[in-house]
Amino acid sequence: MRILAVDDDDIALDLLGNALRGAGYTDLETATSGAEAMDIICKTDRPFDVFLLDIRMPGMDGIELCERIRNMDRYRRSPVVMITAMSERHFIDGAFAAGAIDYISKPFDPVELGVRIRIAARLVDQAREVAKGQSEVDFLKSRSGLGNSFAAGDAIEIHDIPRVISQTAMENYLLRLNLRMAYQTKSVAFSIAGFEALHARTKASDVYDLLTDVAASIIYGLKHTQHLVTYCGNGGFVAVVHGRNSVVDDDTILTIQAVLDELEPTLSNGRPCPLTLGMGKVYVPGLLAASERLNLLIKPQDKAHTTLTDLRRAA
Repeated sequence: MRILAVDDDDIALDLLGNALRGAGYTDLETATSGAEAMDIICKTDRPFDVFLLDIRMPGMDGIELCERIRNMDRYRRSPVVMITAMSERHFIDGAFAAGAIDYISKPFDPVELGVRIRIAARLVDQAREVAKGQSEVDFLKSRSGLGNSFAAGDAIEIHDIPRVISQTAMENYLLRLNLRMAYQTKSVAFSIAGFEALHARTKASDVYDLLTDVAASIIYGLKHTQHLVTYCGNGGFVAVVHGRNSVVDDDTILTIQAVLDELEPTLSNGRPCPLTLGMGKVYVPGLLAASERLNLLIKPQDKAHTTLTDLRRAA
């Protein structure tokens, strides 16, 4: 597994390199700036598998570098792990929104570093098995003539929609929230009505495009909040929202449904495919132990969902 580590601190980079080599990861290249990293990435004839990026660097910081890497077709699915000092934890949201799947803290704990890299290695293996070097979108579209290439319950990754992250990245994010951030966090689920039947009769690439339309609509509806969104399978999305005063209410689903209607979801054969969304009750957990934080992802999906039709009936 080939790793590129980027940090403007030479001492930190040496410590990181020694820790990685000690854990058995010897195929390592380093850079001391975002610009140098991009030069290495663009010129190499041996693609990297995993990126470790310092979140704060002069010039191009780790978040911008992560975005640039994610915009390269070759690295759309490659794990990006951010490196951050404890005092920089407030930048983590931006890093996950840019496409990071995890982070490690300075000073480096060799055990924690080994765990994070092993998680990244598993994702590398999964990406190779699923896409065989292709992006997930290209993979699905290349298989579109062969029927559905993913199950209705698969939590596939939605690409190219800002602040929509993979389920693995969301789990890592939630598990590592500090106590203050966890206390200020709430979550809510959104679902596509009749998704199982829709999935059964629709090509995989069309289903993916419909999910992308829904994701974009959710992001727009939450634009006044600090949030991250993930797709959980079965037509369901979960949004994690920060701020005790952030408002997610009936107006939210009205806005999201209106935006989705304006997008006019359409299948590849030109046939319109209108979608109805439901929204669950907002889950506000309060204080959570680290072991309970995945409830922010699980509990909202268990709550009854309200649709636009329900709101009209109640009016």
